[in-house]
Amino acid sequence: MAIPYQRRDEGQYHEAKAPEEALKGLDYPVVENREKIMEVAREHVNFVLVGETGSGKTTCLPIMLMEIKGELGLEGKIAVTQPRRVAARSVAKRVSDLMGCEVGQDVGYQVRFEDHTTEGTEINFMTDGILLRKMQFDPLLKDYSIVMVDEAHERSLNIDLCLGLLKNANNKRAKAGMEPIRIAVTSATIEREKFAKYFGNGESGNSIEVPGKMYPVQVFYETQNPRDFMQAGAEKVKQIVESGDPGDILVFMPGKEEIDRTIEDIEKLIDPDSVEIIRLHADMSPEDQDRIFHPNSRRKIIVSTNIAETSVTVPGVRHVVDSGYIKQIEFDAETGIEQLVLRPHALSGLEQRKGRAGRIAPGKCYRLFAEDSLKERLQYQTPEIQRSELAHVVLTMKKIGIDDVEGFDFIDPPEASSLHQAIETLKTLGALDQHGNLTETGDLMAELGLEPKLGRMVIEAHKHGCVEDICTIAAFFGGKKLFVRPREKEKEADLAHAQFKDENSDFISYLNVWDAYVQNGYRDQWARENFLNGRVLDETRKVRYELLRVLRRNGILVNGNGNGGVHEHDKEAIGKAVTAGLIGGLMEYDRRYSFRKIDGTENGIYIHPSSSTFGISDSRFLLVSAEIFKNPQGKIYASNCQMVKPEWIPEVAPQLVVPESPYGARYDSKTDAVVRDIALRLKGSINDTVVGKRREVVEGPEAVKVFAGRIS
Repeated sequence: MAIPYQRRDEGQYHEAKAPEEALKGLDYPVVENREKIMEVAREHVNFVLVGETGSGKTTCLPIMLMEIKGELGLEGKIAVTQPRRVAARSVAKRVSDLMGCEVGQDVGYQVRFEDHTTEGTEINFMTDGILLRKMQFDPLLKDYSIVMVDEAHERSLNIDLCLGLLKNANNKRAKAGMEPIRIAVTSATIEREKFAKYFGNGESGNSIEVPGKMYPVQVFYETQNPRDFMQAGAEKVKQIVESGDPGDILVFMPGKEEIDRTIEDIEKLIDPDSVEIIRLHADMSPEDQDRIFHPNSRRKIIVSTNIAETSVTVPGVRHVVDSGYIKQIEFDAETGIEQLVLRPHALSGLEQRKGRAGRIAPGKCYRLFAEDSLKERLQYQTPEIQRSELAHVVLTMKKIGIDDVEGFDFIDPPEASSLHQAIETLKTLGALDQHGNLTETGDLMAELGLEPKLGRMVIEAHKHGCVEDICTIAAFFGGKKLFVRPREKEKEADLAHAQFKDENSDFISYLNVWDAYVQNGYRDQWARENFLNGRVLDETRKVRYELLRVLRRNGILVNGNGNGGVHEHDKEAIGKAVTAGLIGGLMEYDRRYSFRKIDGTENGIYIHPSSSTFGISDSRFLLVSAEIFKNPQGKIYASNCQMVKPEWIPEVAPQLVVPESPYGARYDSKTDAVVRDIALRLKGSINDTVVGKRREVVEGPEAVKVFAGRIS
């Protein structure tokens, strides 16, 4: 039935549409195949839909699921996950328009810090991170009857964990006598049979593929792999421009550095004023990303990471130049070090890139590698869960109540060594006890929603009376960089940043930025003038508020005024709290400006030049770091560093203290007692580092023996 409602922005009445009416007149392959999709959705509790980007699956399938919900009389809402906040917002807006309602009525969305839903919301778009948070507090998702996991081909940590937890929730719901959640997994390119089998419960026919609306695309290869693919990409752009073929050009490069190099080379080869050259990568603001959509009389040349494969549809493109590479993070469980590596892209990703040239007309795809190299490439990229640090994943699972982490049914299980490393890390942080059970500390760490080391840092701050400061510091660690160094303004930016730097701690440097931000009225203009990322500062403000709210709810008092005002910082207390959270990566000076990890798993670690502690070579100091990584050239760096005073160790990490008494007991004439002088040494140190001393009184037979020796 059509339900009238008043639109607040127009003051007029509109009618909400029934699902079948909302889809009328839409020219999408998913709508054209509506009956087939509906049949699969009716017959199977779980199903997989594969459809090319632009097939309408993200927009139209949620509306079809609404229809299925009504047909089957299901109680509960529909959750639709998206990997990114911008997608959750924009798709919710599009679907609400189709349904004839405002965002927040029948259709709404939830992302971090924004909840545009009401009691009557039927379709709730959300990030996969929000779904995981919901499952921490309601593992059976009692409020939902259908969950659609979109963009599953991205195989992020959150997506794979969501899939496993949804399957686990259905097993538990079955034991509780509840109806199962109906699960729809959608993707542009995916291992269809594997996913269908994983969710099939022994059934077959629970997957469907919808053809995309694609024009033919010619593919061209190099005779051999070029020595410099960035230069080769620039030369290919020049060739296309000079050929006179119409249409915009999309160039795929693996990372920001390669994008910059490629653009420099393009500008040397063609007149940059005759075209519009645009960068595109995930670290850019939405406003800067939106430049690709702005109309322009000049030909656009977009140089992008793989964000343009599926996440962003670039209009007007008829030429794709593909380097054939991606960059991805890979984690070594043995050393605890991440490495950003250059890898040949998988075949499925290459096909996605090619397809971008055939969206509006016949196109061309120029692959900057030899055709023979296809034989050496993977069909699909390695899932993130098999190449990442898993402490946060394990903590989330423990919070949900999954005890057997190593036996959990992941669609692609991670290595046992990675899970073991994550469990040991959580034990070191006090989140798990020696039996692997969640502790009170671990429970609060999970509720904070931070990376476990940062969560432990926040909790430790309570002991040292610096909760507000540590919450501010932790809020800065959201993935994007605070300090901005624009090309050709590096020296100017470094000079502006120098005013905030603390020579012993990057974490204090963050606090200095925060203080100045508060004193300058949280103004974006001030951030820009000081080469700081205003979006990061705004996000920090929101995360900080959220952290303080969770802590207050758990009875943890906050020092300072708690509302962001500037106050004196206790650097010693802050340093101890930071050290406690990052103690698993404690390092000592080795030689020639390099450090080694105390646990012996890695040496030859250098402080990154961006750190305020860069250049320190005092062997008396220890070091902890929020991130240790290996660059593509194989050099190991520590970034976001804190210098550690040895005397902090007995307090913040007593497990690393080894007491030694090399000279045994002796008589002390001042106290007329037998005493033993004990040196507290750092476990694992090759520098024989002493972290403290103590004296204890000796009694019993040993004291008698010493007295006797004294008398004789």
